[in-house]
Amino acid sequence: MSGYIGTQPVPQATQTRDAFTATAGQTSFATSGYTPSFLDVYLNGIKLAAADYTASNGSDVVLASGAATGDILEVVAYTTFEVVTDTVTNAGTVLNLDRTGSDGTILDLKKDGSTVGSIGTEGSWGSGPQFLGSNSRGFIIANPNTSINEIIPNVDTVGSLGNSSNRWNNLYLSGGVYLGGTGSANKLDDYETGTFTPIIDPTGAAGSGTYTNQQGSYVKVGDVVHINIRLGWSAHTGTGGMRITGLPFTSSNAYGGLSVSYRDGLTISSGHTCNVAVIPSNTTAYVYEISTGTDNASLVAMDSVVADISISGTYTVA
Repeated sequence: MSGYIGTQPVPQATQTRDAFTATAGQTSFATSGYTPSFLDVYLNGIKLAAADYTASNGSDVVLASGAATGDILEVVAYTTFEVVTDTVTNAGTVLNLDRTGSDGTILDLKKDGSTVGSIGTEGSWGSGPQFLGSNSRGFIIANPNTSINEIIPNVDTVGSLGNSSNRWNNLYLSGGVYLGGTGSANKLDDYETGTFTPIIDPTGAAGSGTYTNQQGSYVKVGDVVHINIRLGWSAHTGTGGMRITGLPFTSSNAYGGLSVSYRDGLTISSGHTCNVAVIPSNTTAYVYEISTGTDNASLVAMDSVVADISISGTYTVA
């Protein structure tokens, strides 16, 4: 085509072109149609500025100055994209991707000519390292090279996260987790770990002394707290029964499941055992000397100059 310097433009599917050979002084050219503002106008291969013509009625292009005899005017109109309005008549299936390959792959995801993943159905791994699909339990993200898959459960159906071979690393929830049921009694909405400072507190006198060990740690799951205590002291001057204060949470019941796992320097009568009771509605534990075979119990006397005791166990919190 005459009028072009260089390679002639190739019409695309989104373009329509009209070409005219002007007569002397011609200003108006009737095109096959255009959308205003979606066109370019060329005169003898030179693109005209918007001020050089008027194109507003969707049909005519009018030059500001008349063309010369034999001038070539080209109008390139661009087609706009539109989404066709449609109605989904099948309430069960909005979009169905049919399998096209014998390996069950619906869609291969490629990069630089190499398959890097696929979308298909469970069991049809394709040739890539990742697989996206679904089955009756939910959405699947899988690695065909290791036959390991993760399942995100369908809403309102029974499903699972991860499996025995591959587990999720972390799961962050803004609410609680219901274990084994949906009732409030099954809800786990609290978990924490920490440390605390246990204190030897004689019932008879405050006393004084030097701690050689004073350590406490806990794990709290819901309303159950498990504690570990290590207490050692020397040159203690207090007298009276031995109790330990400073537990991390207030107890909701007496006689929690605390027990003495180690003791040294405490005077326990022959035939007696050393045990611990947590005081309800408090953060105090009493250390008892219990007579074997009877219900008699008395507080362990704080009359040792040097002693060491380890206590662990579980109680419920208020």
